[in-house]
Amino acid sequence: MIEFDRALVTAAYFGFRPIIAPKITRHDIELTRICGEYPHYDAIEKAAVIRTYLEQDFASLPHPIALVYEKPAAKKRLGGYALHFIGSSSGIAEATLIQTALAMLSEEGHKNLKVDINCIGDRDSINTYERELVSYVRKFGAHLSDELKQSMKSDIFNLFRLEAPEALLLRETAPSSITFLSAQSRIYFKEVLEYIEALGIEFRLTPELVGERNHASHTIFAIKNTVGEHKDILAVGYRYSRMARLFGLRKEIPMAGVNIFAASSGSTGKRVYKELPKPKFCLVQLGREAKIKTLSLIELLRLHRIPLHHLLGKDKIATQLLSAENLRVPYLIIIGQKEALDNTATIRNVATRAQDTVSIANLPHFLKNITL
Repeated sequence: MIEFDRALVTAAYFGFRPIIAPKITRHDIELTRICGEYPHYDAIEKAAVIRTYLEQDFASLPHPIALVYEKPAAKKRLGGYALHFIGSSSGIAEATLIQTALAMLSEEGHKNLKVDINCIGDRDSINTYERELVSYVRKFGAHLSDELKQSMKSDIFNLFRLEAPEALLLRETAPSSITFLSAQSRIYFKEVLEYIEALGIEFRLTPELVGERNHASHTIFAIKNTVGEHKDILAVGYRYSRMARLFGLRKEIPMAGVNIFAASSGSTGKRVYKELPKPKFCLVQLGREAKIKTLSLIELLRLHRIPLHHLLGKDKIATQLLSAENLRVPYLIIIGQKEALDNTATIRNVATRAQDTVSIANLPHFLKNITL
């Protein structure tokens, strides 16, 4: 049985379903031996998520799937909580993960949060970038220590992990992965940045974020506390779709996740909830501008403690309406192109089909006082 603490409840407002943390098996460990062991990139856990997805036939469920769980005590060093967004290759996945992680950290008292972000792209982009880095490092070969050369020979991305003065100096003029993105990866990363920019999230392009070369890909982001000298890393997220090949799958499963390392600031005790908030509304959207507005609206309603179902990962309005019907909620909140431009939402009574148009600013008050 899952105990719902404040962090899990916060994630639920964004559509994440709490589950028990997947158990790591010997097979998971064997499969990921080729992946390096780094504090912020836990390949073994990602393998456990994919295995659970396959064993429990999550593929038969409506996609995308958003999952959240608290890590067992033995895994705390690799984060207190994990969020996974499965089944969407759109930038909405990263935007949702970033927004939810920021909300969870803010609820626990963390302030002055900033997002560092980079993109290493797809497999072709990564291969091209690795070759460029190798070529760049070779130009300085005669002046580098044997230790540094050996480290970068085993993994060229170690250039961005080592803290030796010569490595730091080399990084100052090293090529950026964004320069070598494929056309498709460039379009995808542009979409990610547009979403988080529209949400008003402060971010910084950070070429040093390159992930783990054998399983990480596309967007990589870190959430940091900007106060103090050390600027602690509180969360790290990235796509790990490439790991599907380790399980013998011919086609990648779009998967992105984030580990939250600082779930609690320690200022408050841990409160346990008996159940999650039950949504009485379902939010559907149509169009890119509406999707952006929807992301902002979910956070606004969460701050007013109004839970709702949403279908952010789906684009077709007919698919969303069918899913909403299966949820059996009494009201729909609809944001289309017109509503997005007018900064309004349409509230539809499912039983009577009666509709009201309400400004976004007045929506929390309207929903709290609506007759259910």
